Amino acid sequence: MSAIQLTNVRKSYPDPSTGQRVPILDIPAFTLPTGKHLAVRGTSGSGKTTLLHCISGMTLPDSGSVSVSGTDITRLSESDRDRFRANNIGYIFQSFNLLDGFTALENVQLGMQFADKKKPVSRAKDLLNSVGLSGRLHNRPSQLSVGQQQRVCIARALANDPDIILADEPTGSLDPKTSAEVLSLIKELTAGKTLILVSHETEVLAQFETTIDLSELNEVVSA
Repeated sequence: MSAIQLTNVRKSYPDPSTGQRVPILDIPAFTLPTGKHLAVRGTSGSGKTTLLHCISGMTLPDSGSVSVSGTDITRLSESDRDRFRANNIGYIFQSFNLLDGFTALENVQLGMQFADKKKPVSRAKDLLNSVGLSGRLHNRPSQLSVGQQQRVCIARALANDPDIILADEPTGSLDPKTSAEVLSLIKELTAGKTLILVSHETEVLAQFETTIDLSELNEVVSA
């Protein structure tokens, strides 16, 4: 069974100056097998983040279907999509999206609260240890470097042991050395899982056996 399958997915957004709809995605067909690691390259504004948002159910396409692990998430209610995402998809954000008032450990634990099958609290500590933050469990984001914040984000994405990981420019805010370390962690910790990572960085894309340009999928980009 395919982990992810998109069929006739279209998405547009209103232009704030004209009010007219501007097409962002027009993907006739896309399939990713279970357990595959894929890097998607594309320029800024080409629709990479929108693609991940549609796959994760954070936003709905204007039309078409998005099947994740055999479930068409476009047919789910918003609350059911949130629950499905919590159980099946881990998301690594470029901007981290950590809660400032909570420690690294609490940020990961919060991500564990929404899944149907609760994981032990010890899992959050184990994950933070695995990303090299055993000495930073009780530090808040403002007390962590950007590289350390991204490591917390990786641990949070893996907290519920999802089968699918989506990574949105996860090295975009990092220096080259930290970027290489974070990318290595992502690939190591997602072994056996389905991974889609989007990036415009040549050094990042070169680390993947399978890459595709968004223009190869998206008729908006290729037109």
